[in-house]
Amino acid sequence: MLKKPNNLLEARKSAGLSRTRAAADLQLDPKTLYRYENGTQCPNVYTAMRLSDYYQQSVKELFPPE
Repeated sequence: MLKKPNNLLEARKSAGLSRTRAAADLQLDPKTLYRYENGTQCPNVYTAMRLSDYYQQSVKELFPPE
């Protein structure tokens, strides 16, 4: 499976949040957030925008173009 690099894990850790807490705040399953962070699953545009707002980083910063 091809992994897509992103900065979600770094954003969460720099915010001092556990995966469980961030997932609860974002109303996501922790397993889904894990897949997003590891690049095995890509969020849809709406979820990417929610992640951007939550971590206070642009979508482009969280998901840099390859």
